[in-house]
Amino acid sequence: MKRHDSIQILRAIAALLVVYVHSLFVVSGHAVSRQSHFFNLTNFGACGVDIFFAISGFILSTVAMSVRPTHPNLPHGAIDFLLRRFLRIFPIYWILSFFFVLVQWKQHHLTLAWLLNSYLLLPSLRFPMPTPLIFIGWTLIFEMFFYYLLTLNLFFGVVHVVERTILTILAFVVVGGLLGFHQPVLILLANPLNIEFTFGCLIGLAYARFGKRHAVGTMLLAVGSLWLLSTLFCGYYDLGNAKYVLNGDLSWHRVFLWGIPAAMITAGLVFRSTQITSTTGRFGVFLGDASYSIYLVTLLVFYGYDRLYPHLARLGPDINVVLAFLSVALIGPLCYLFVERPVTRFLTAKYHRPAVQSAP
Repeated sequence: MKRHDSIQILRAIAALLVVYVHSLFVVSGHAVSRQSHFFNLTNFGACGVDIFFAISGFILSTVAMSVRPTHPNLPHGAIDFLLRRFLRIFPIYWILSFFFVLVQWKQHHLTLAWLLNSYLLLPSLRFPMPTPLIFIGWTLIFEMFFYYLLTLNLFFGVVHVVERTILTILAFVVVGGLLGFHQPVLILLANPLNIEFTFGCLIGLAYARFGKRHAVGTMLLAVGSLWLLSTLFCGYYDLGNAKYVLNGDLSWHRVFLWGIPAAMITAGLVFRSTQITSTTGRFGVFLGDASYSIYLVTLLVFYGYDRLYPHLARLGPDINVVLAFLSVALIGPLCYLFVERPVTRFLTAKYHRPAVQSAP
């Protein structure tokens, strides 16, 4: 699959939006910044999650449409597809989660059920669904569910796998809406937020069929951006609060106010995709490559920054918001360069070694 540089930059923007909202949050525990009084800026950055979901739907549906049984030790390409997702998601997530294992163990808050659910990114058996050890890992539970659905549908063949996955998600949502699911596992299966992945899937299907459409892409990008920014000034309920997604109360509101424009922005960049050559652009692409590490280290860095804040209080809350943001923007890429990328490459090489040895 050819990588879209503009989508990588969008991934960077989505990750940094999430970092910014948590920067405001960590400082708000000590002082009130002027930034938090700018219209509805406080939780606006949480829309980065919706952008991530649309991007995931596009990228993974595109990958699924070209799955082939490439590994000689696996009976089906679907298993190969899922194992590659595991190699992408779990290693760095497990490594960084271990810090919070130590923290919760020291505070005597850790339970075996919580540990297993967190490390395997499974929904809890409690309602409302508690978050993993890395709080923002709740989004990864939805990501993994989407991967499992794609894998399941791949067992029925590559042809129309994306269409079947879309119908599966919509069926869960419709049945959940009719029956009123209010159990933690079912709130994941039937959560309308999963529709944001289907938006990405539809983008993947459209791009595979029509390719680049610069005029359409420009229009979608403009309308989606204005739609999303309008919620910053007009309000967006309490969509930035994860609990209202994990209990299903505001999921439909979030799909409409953030999910649709996030998908339009994603589609706009896909249909206008260009090769980025400028130095600034290439740096943005690099940040997109590092976006997963940036996303995951956010709470770990802010755990330390929260304790460091008394020594920096004299700088004022607004400067501290910027410093907190920049600290993650620096440490995240370093984590990518020296932890995520080497570990992923090592495990990927180990995974591919049987295929190389079996080649004639």
